[in-house]
Amino acid sequence: MTRDREATRARILAAAEQLLTRQGVGAVRINAVATAAAVDKVLIYRYFGGRAQLLRALARERRLWPDTDAVRAAADEAGNDAPSLAQDLTAMLLDAARALRASPLARRAAAWSITESDDFAREIAAARGEHARAIAGALRDRHRLPPFVDLDAIVAVLAAAMTHLALHTAPGASFAGLEPRRDEDWHRAERALTNIVHALLGPVDQ
Repeated sequence: MTRDREATRARILAAAEQLLTRQGVGAVRINAVATAAAVDKVLIYRYFGGRAQLLRALARERRLWPDTDAVRAAADEAGNDAPSLAQDLTAMLLDAARALRASPLARRAAAWSITESDDFAREIAAARGEHARAIAGALRDRHRLPPFVDLDAIVAVLAAAMTHLALHTAPGASFAGLEPRRDEDWHRAERALTNIVHALLGPVDQ
């Protein structure tokens, strides 16, 4: 019985994820999810309580933003192998940006969190903020920061810039001359981020 319940719950979440990815948050409605999951809508209310709670579960369990635990784990795994603050920060920001660019689901959620103010948007915004704080915290744990470095602000500005570019996925969509959907232009943005971080915090590797 428990196994059937878990399977049904997972099917509902998968259907909601599919609707969100293909059509956006507005498409994630109880009737639409029930149809997509091939379940009675009563089960959605029983397992989740309603649309808001379903979206909240989707945010938490489908990880619509990179996992903060993964940031810490990656930092711990690297140990002393990463030679500089600049390289660490660059790697963490690029990992997050690439994960976002590669996930239509995460891009939909990120766009919603930027433009809306409902509970789902706040849930995603909180996860994004937690991820940024995890990056800054991992760096503080591993490096002695120069007194002039406002790490929280640096992470916020650079992560916001890469998020903005990652959301430009429509064919021909461009920003300031870059078309982030094209790999060539995305790599230009990555190189620019790397150069900015190293200009602020350390020399660029030759």
